[in-house]
Amino acid sequence: DVQTCGCEGSWGLSPPPPPLPPHGAMVDTGILRAGFILGVFMLLDLSKFWISELFGTRAVWVLQQDVRALRHHVNNSSVSPRSAAHRHARERLLRDKERQLFELTTPSTRRALFYGHYLSVLKGTCGFVISVTFWGEPLFSVQRTSVWPLGRWLAVPHGHEWEAGSVGVAPWLVLSAAASVAICDGVVGPAMHFALRRAGRLDLGTRSPRTSEGEGVAGAAGGGKKTR
Repeated sequence: DVQTCGCEGSWGLSPPPPPLPPHGAMVDTGILRAGFILGVFMLLDLSKFWISELFGTRAVWVLQQDVRALRHHVNNSSVSPRSAAHRHARERLLRDKERQLFELTTPSTRRALFYGHYLSVLKGTCGFVISVTFWGEPLFSVQRTSVWPLGRWLAVPHGHEWEAGSVGVAPWLVLSAAASVAICDGVVGPAMHFALRRAGRLDLGTRSPRTSEGEGVAGAAGGGKKTR
């Protein structure tokens, strides 16, 4: 009887549940995903920062925007005695901006602008691939009290399905893209620029030949006119 009871007792026992992964491992995986996304964006934005610093593409881009705005204003402004003086002033300013843009726009600057545009497209492509890869599952989770009252927003578009504290891939992509630009242009890039200049390993004076090249062409054209 005792042996039978022992057998019945062993048959009545359910198999032990499979071991759950430790909570720290789950958190670390989510943090690695989030850090990878932010790191990729920062690498691309930091490359754009150095292209702008070494080739002066930021000044060219600003001049391009100014020239477009001035052309639009001059072409659409009404002709009247009262606005004639203002229109002439805008036209003179437009000619000055166009001359500056012509001096700064060289073959190397055009290539740098193309590379910067390519990096922007690559950043968008990476964001699309990452969103498709991790869509439908929380990227990582944090305590709900840490993200209140933005818990539902951070889980868009699954805010009503996931638990509070879950962070989706779409909101994290938006935050990472904006934070990456701010960090690279405002902190990391200027700090690296300052450190390299202090160490004597960076000399941005190499940009002057491109400007002097435009000035040399203009001077040669002026000299040709005088000889004629």
